[in-house]
Amino acid sequence: MRTRAIIGPLVGAAACVVAASGASAADLVVNAFGGIWEKGFRDCYVKEFEAKTGKKVDVVIGNPIQLMNQVEANRAKPPIDVIVNSIDGAYDAIKRGLVDPFDADKLPNMKDINPDFLKAGRGYGTILNYGAMGIAYNTKAVKNPPKDWKSFVDGTIKGEWKAAIPSINYLSTYLTTLWMYAHVYGGGVNDIGPGIEVVKKMKASGNLVFWSDVNQFLNMLKSGEVDIGMYWDGRTWAYADAGNPEISYINPKPGAVINPTLIQKVKNGSPLGYQFIDVTLQPGPQACFGNLLQYGMSNQKVTFEPKVAPRITKFEEILWPPFEESLPHTAGWIERWNKEIGG
Repeated sequence: MRTRAIIGPLVGAAACVVAASGASAADLVVNAFGGIWEKGFRDCYVKEFEAKTGKKVDVVIGNPIQLMNQVEANRAKPPIDVIVNSIDGAYDAIKRGLVDPFDADKLPNMKDINPDFLKAGRGYGTILNYGAMGIAYNTKAVKNPPKDWKSFVDGTIKGEWKAAIPSINYLSTYLTTLWMYAHVYGGGVNDIGPGIEVVKKMKASGNLVFWSDVNQFLNMLKSGEVDIGMYWDGRTWAYADAGNPEISYINPKPGAVINPTLIQKVKNGSPLGYQFIDVTLQPGPQACFGNLLQYGMSNQKVTFEPKVAPRITKFEEILWPPFEESLPHTAGWIERWNKEIGG
């Protein structure tokens, strides 16, 4: 058993903000995002690992980037063994040499992982699960939801509905919203202008508001403040199942932007980290997690419940952003949004 302290608020995509602190005596320390994500992580992965190995896992809630900064400050004895990371955080950890390479001999379940999702880890991790940002809407207010992103934009500008999209203060907006619109309207990493212009036009119409918190959007949709908006697939379906059957979801063409969660083994962390990661890659635990959160999973043998299966965003419905290429541009994009759009 080891004792270590982890302190840090969580400011992650689609996650609650929670402070975690204090000493922990455990065989393995891993992190998780808050809310239902943490529940699924504990129920589906931690319990399975503890039952299988007899080892104790301490789950901390913390911003992955802040946690990796703590790892860098104490590389010889890192405060965490396994990191659940955003994709940009994962690439940053690889660049700084803070994570170990994946080894097929230590991770036998790697063989069943979608090759594209494994490739995304650059040899130092893999996508564990993913959400996609498409369109959530109130079926009572929107009878014919837009089938593509341009129709969503046009309908908003014309006042066919009151819409909401994430503000730039929401962590993934620079990709899920700004890059996406730039891409759809002929721009991209090196020309973000079309994305800026589209958002400006929607805002100028008076039919667009911004949300900065995942719960805020659901409250807007429920109250009738908005009729439709950009939102996460799994969270929409979970909300619909929680007594809100009028709420539905659609993936507009050319696709919904993926927001993946990666899992990595921290360098100099406990060798048990590989065993834990292998449990998270198994089809059974992944099916448990995916059915609870209604998220896409990386193991190709995962079986979803009949109600959940058609709700999972399919690989061909995913719009894959240029994660690595966008990193040097992010600060400039955010600055331009703040100057030209505000909100």
